[in-house]
Amino acid sequence: MSSPEPTQDTDTALRGATVAIAGDWHANTSSAIRCLRRLHSLGVREVFQLGDFGIWPGQKGTEYLDALQEVLDELGMRLVVTPGNHEDYHQISQLSAQNRDHHDIHADFEALGAVMWARERIALLPRGHRFTRSGWSFVSLGGAPSVDFEHRITGQSWWIEEMITGDDVATVVAGGTADVMFTHDAPEPWHGTDMVAKIIQTPLGRSAEVLAYATEGRRRLDEAFQAVKPRVLAHGHYHVKDSKLVQIEGCDHQTLVVATECDQMPDANLGLLHLPDEQDQAEGAEPRVEWVPLPPVTTGVDRSQLGVWPEKPVWVWETEDFLRVFDEGRSAHWNQLIAEAADEPQGAWLGRMVEALEQSANARAREFMVSRAGGLLPDPPEDRRDH
Repeated sequence: MSSPEPTQDTDTALRGATVAIAGDWHANTSSAIRCLRRLHSLGVREVFQLGDFGIWPGQKGTEYLDALQEVLDELGMRLVVTPGNHEDYHQISQLSAQNRDHHDIHADFEALGAVMWARERIALLPRGHRFTRSGWSFVSLGGAPSVDFEHRITGQSWWIEEMITGDDVATVVAGGTADVMFTHDAPEPWHGTDMVAKIIQTPLGRSAEVLAYATEGRRRLDEAFQAVKPRVLAHGHYHVKDSKLVQIEGCDHQTLVVATECDQMPDANLGLLHLPDEQDQAEGAEPRVEWVPLPPVTTGVDRSQLGVWPEKPVWVWETEDFLRVFDEGRSAHWNQLIAEAADEPQGAWLGRMVEALEQSANARAREFMVSRAGGLLPDPPEDRRDH
């Protein structure tokens, strides 16, 4: 186990721990609050969010942070963020790192050290920051390249500081190994999950400049990953739920890599990392992830977190429902349709989905579905194949 820094908990005996993680929230207030209340119902008090959290400029960003702070106060919880790529890094740069471990509202939590505070109960972790939980050592390395930066406005919806720098990597490498690593981006495909590898290897018409930018970000993350040699790496960014054991060359253990879904997918955004104690490890226990679905949305609850996803089972959708998801939805929605198709490959609704895909004005949705769904999509009827 790596040695703790002076600001960390000095009790380094490895004890069993359960750590809550959450994927991208994108400043989706209602979804984020649902996540916090769900975890609180399970006895969780501290949540580690894995980037694209929602440090956004303007009134929307302010209202989002204020709303979360109010709920965290009500529940007695704390939120610890590894920033992503879609964050206002100018706003983050205005925050100075402060150690608030001895403040009244933080006194009952394990030490976090000097971090940035977006609100009294919302901490942002600097790149390379280290801390411990139950004797397990942690390191955070946020940031990632935005593959849509060509369509964003510098200083308003895109910040060049999103990219992990060589100095960030050097800081992490100098700190040595750690048991758990929190990131936003994923390492290289051979060190990641199968679904993330497939996304990386499907360029979807991205320009050479964009692909080179994304590749360099992963290369830097992977360099840090190989130096840290964690037992667990958890990340967001790719909007898929997946996990896999991978082997780092020269490492005497395998690493559990966990990818989390985004706010639009309430069954795959939250996870509990179960970290065994030394005795359990000696008996062969390994870290594992338990996914935490959100309860079904009921009448009278704000459904905005579901976006364009119709509020009925997919097998009763009409062509118009699928068309709206293709025209207005995001990759998370399309991934969910692929998962539904894999679960029910003979479903009659698949024909309606293909019909909508052919009608959709969104070329990216068509390319996305065809490239990733493979043989799951049925052929269109004969009278439409040549149109």
